[in-house]
Amino acid sequence: MPIKNFKIFSPAILLTLSVLATLYCCTGCENNHGVKIGDTPPGISGNDIHGKDVTQSKLKARVVIIYFWTDSCCGDSLIQLEPLYRAYKDKGVVILAVNVGDPKETTELYAKNNALTFAMLTDEKAKLFKKYQVVGFPTVFILDKNGIVREKILGHIPIEKLEKLVKKQFKIQNEVEANYEKIHPR
Repeated sequence: MPIKNFKIFSPAILLTLSVLATLYCCTGCENNHGVKIGDTPPGISGNDIHGKDVTQSKLKARVVIIYFWTDSCCGDSLIQLEPLYRAYKDKGVVILAVNVGDPKETTELYAKNNALTFAMLTDEKAKLFKKYQVVGFPTVFILDKNGIVREKILGHIPIEKLEKLVKKQFKIQNEVEANYEKIHPR
């Protein structure tokens, strides 16, 4: 049975539909995944592998590096955080290394074998991973002293670059405080 009233789409209509379909798909391709720069991230609370209490209130007034990692891919880069931590911990830097998926014992052993002293949390059931909507490892967030995300790094970052980003947070904070003092002298 022949098809009657079948109209063939013109190339202009096909091109228009193709462009619209592409635009529709690409609007969802922006990096809208999870916590973004300028956000106040979801709260973190619990005990690290050393038994120390980690809460948002204890992180205020500090520059915080949240480093999502897994033993299968990021261990070597995690080791490089220790010298950075030792150099800046007395200046107000906190590092929270969040291990996703590995058992607590694995994370404890890794920290012990590599003499890591910064806070390490285990996220065996990926609850924080889901809250932050992390899409790959490592993923690094740098929070300013007010708890706002100022940097988000997807993938490996050389330790020198991470240190520059930490110094940048201190510089910005010092400038803000100096400007405040100019406007509101004591």
